[in-house]
Amino acid sequence: MIEGFFSWIEHTALSEWVRGGSFAFPLILTAHVLGAGFIAGTGAAVALRLLGVARGVPVSQFQYFYPVLWSALTLNVVSGLLLLDAYPYKAFTNPVYYAKLSFIGLGIFVAIRIRDTVLRTPVWQTAGAATGQLNAKMLAVVSLTCWAGALISGRMLAYTYKWLLVGLPGGF
Repeated sequence: MIEGFFSWIEHTALSEWVRGGSFAFPLILTAHVLGAGFIAGTGAAVALRLLGVARGVPVSQFQYFYPVLWSALTLNVVSGLLLLDAYPYKAFTNPVYYAKLSFIGLGIFVAIRIRDTVLRTPVWQTAGAATGQLNAKMLAVVSLTCWAGALISGRMLAYTYKWLLVGLPGGF
């Protein structure tokens, strides 16, 4: 039953257009990689500042990076859904895909947490707020880990699948 659903998706006009050998797949993949770079780069910039890099820049200024993060995330959701539409069986049968989604979900959660508890209310900078500062650094480390994990697992998707399309082991 599930293979029938995936087969139906794989044979829609949109799916065939994306993977059909035109400019679509490389263009969508390029947009996805650029979006991932902006998401991970923005997250890394904020996290590195919380870990002590660029001490001359006020921490609160990093909240202005978030529109870039949200725009890149939107680009990645759209391009990711198009890539998923092209090869749904490849993604949904690969545990690495679920690791990638988990890293992204946790990374977004941590990004929101950093924005709300550190960047908008920098209570952690006040005297005697060592616990808040430690929490900010822990969030920064988790953020870096999530974005690195998302990038690595996303890259591994090209090499770790067993099924590319329904009924084609190894994709060929």
